[in-house]
Amino acid sequence: MLLISLPSLSLDALRIAACIAGIWVVYYFFKSIIRLGILNQRYQDPLAFWVGRLVLHLFQFRIRAIPGGMAKRHEIMVWYWPIALIGIIVSWFLLVTLGFALMNWAIRADATIPNAIVSSGSALSTLGFSTPSSFSGQILAIVEGAIGLFLIVYLFTFLPGFMQLIHERGSRVAWIYARTGSLPSGAALLLWLVRNGKRNEIGSLCEDWEVFFRDLGNARSFLPILTVVRTLSPSESWVCAFGAFLDALALLNTTVEKEQLSSEICFDLGVTAIKNIHLAMRGTPISPERSPALMHVKRMEYDIACEQLSEAGLALKSDRELAWTHFIQAHMQYEEEVAWLAAAISDPTPFWPNIHSS
Repeated sequence: MLLISLPSLSLDALRIAACIAGIWVVYYFFKSIIRLGILNQRYQDPLAFWVGRLVLHLFQFRIRAIPGGMAKRHEIMVWYWPIALIGIIVSWFLLVTLGFALMNWAIRADATIPNAIVSSGSALSTLGFSTPSSFSGQILAIVEGAIGLFLIVYLFTFLPGFMQLIHERGSRVAWIYARTGSLPSGAALLLWLVRNGKRNEIGSLCEDWEVFFRDLGNARSFLPILTVVRTLSPSESWVCAFGAFLDALALLNTTVEKEQLSSEICFDLGVTAIKNIHLAMRGTPISPERSPALMHVKRMEYDIACEQLSEAGLALKSDRELAWTHFIQAHMQYEEEVAWLAAAISDPTPFWPNIHSS
């Protein structure tokens, strides 16, 4: 009798373990989708990160493998974000299908694992072509069908916001390039504003960018994908443009005679956004105690920028040494993060000096 009951006990234990595993898998699906769409300003979703990273490696392999891949890099990488998003959706679908398949088999709603997988896929896709005959199996099918509908509704409500963020980022990058040329710099951006009578609009400009940086922070879980997404123009880099904009804010806050507090608020939000992107990409840890001597911007470049700004009619602080010290402190809050991100996606860093005479 003992020998006969042991296989039965072992199978029952396996079914219990399968049920627990199925519940955990479905729980992980909900945890992933909530992190991505609701708690994304605080948490990064590991599933979205690793799926995005895997797709990125596949694209990088394709660029290296095909003849002239680097020259076609921009048009190849345009497809990155939709493929990465599809990969995340497929991963969610597989998680829920696996979780409910394990539960279907555990409660004997289906006799075999393959049948349980088919029933689970039928319920999740809301097709209903293979519903278990047992009451408990039908209850699970109803729950899983509701999850399938929820996933569809979620995507229809989430995607427009993410697409809007991509469009907004692209518009701001194009705005900076249109005013600074092919090699953006913070000094060139300030010069354009002063020379075109926009000096009194700097405060409102900073407030407008505040809103964007906050929106960027609210997409933290999708930042690894958003970081790699290219702008519409192959010659424009969002890293270079944003770095130049932070350089302009750093000059405003440390070197130009103070006019608006909004530039300081905007600078803090911009630095936070860049650090969040660097963290989301799991970039190389950066020491907060870096030596000022290692700063990328040199004193001669800074002085050239100051002379150009002064000649354009912008009032600068009289104590140049103190201004330089404060500029170093501000610039080093973000320059290593910008440099790492640029290298990670093969983009240029902000150029110093890049001062246009017109």
